[in-house]
Amino acid sequence: MADRLLVNVFNVDGAIAVGRGKGFFAGNGLVVEVIVTPNSTDQMRGLGKGAWQIVSTAFDNVLGWSGREGAEIVAVAQVSQGMTLPVYVRPEINSWEDLRGKPLAVDAVDTAYALVLRRILLAHGLEMERGDYTLIPKGTTGFRLDAMTRGEAFAGILNPPWDKKAEATGHKWFADHREVLPDYPGGVFAVDRKWATANPDPLVRFLRVWQEALRWCHEEKNRAAAVKTLAEAENIDESAAANRLRQLPRTGDLNLPGLQTVLDLRAQFNLTPGMGNDLRRYYDAQYYASTP
Repeated sequence: MADRLLVNVFNVDGAIAVGRGKGFFAGNGLVVEVIVTPNSTDQMRGLGKGAWQIVSTAFDNVLGWSGREGAEIVAVAQVSQGMTLPVYVRPEINSWEDLRGKPLAVDAVDTAYALVLRRILLAHGLEMERGDYTLIPKGTTGFRLDAMTRGEAFAGILNPPWDKKAEATGHKWFADHREVLPDYPGGVFAVDRKWATANPDPLVRFLRVWQEALRWCHEEKNRAAAVKTLAEAENIDESAAANRLRQLPRTGDLNLPGLQTVLDLRAQFNLTPGMGNDLRRYYDAQYYASTP
């Protein structure tokens, strides 16, 4: 009997899409079901409660939620790289000073891209602690753009493909994370350590098949098929699918210097994770290392 795994994601990565669409997971005794989350709070709370077994998420969500409600959450593989996190503003905003006193849209106020946004704003003289702006939790990127379009928020990080949709409605690019956090890493696969300890076989098989699909995606002869498969899975155009495929890492090895950057950013804003400041508490590389 096949093992069933629920994987909660913000966006379906190319390797998962190919692994499911081409039958790689099914051929290895895995039924992989994908759930797209509306926000990081639902995603991480659900992981801790066992509603799903694996999440694809920003590493800062691992830091923010490990030990928070009992579950010890760890990153096990790198799922993306080379992502750009751009700040967009409403059409009437012409300078950083125009954001003073304004509400800004984030997923959750104390995790992930909210901290990236705070760091960019800090570089331009705006500090949340001083009351220069407020953060309002709106959920994933599409919801953040909706809030900006309605005038409920005046800026936010809008990653692809929502950046192009923002530009089409008059919103303006202002900056991106690379000016202050050039080593900020892409997303990771993360699990509840207790579940992984009790179920190493399905986790390692999932990572092994995902790696097989990752290699398939990187082969030039498969490029067109990979783009088509991802576009259909995510209901996006092929240009957006090709861009997302470019964000796939060469391997799933964790970017440890990048993960340290995320931990250091938390420390900068006095948001020490519940499990302490030792990076080793928040990842476990043994499962990915077990894949050939």
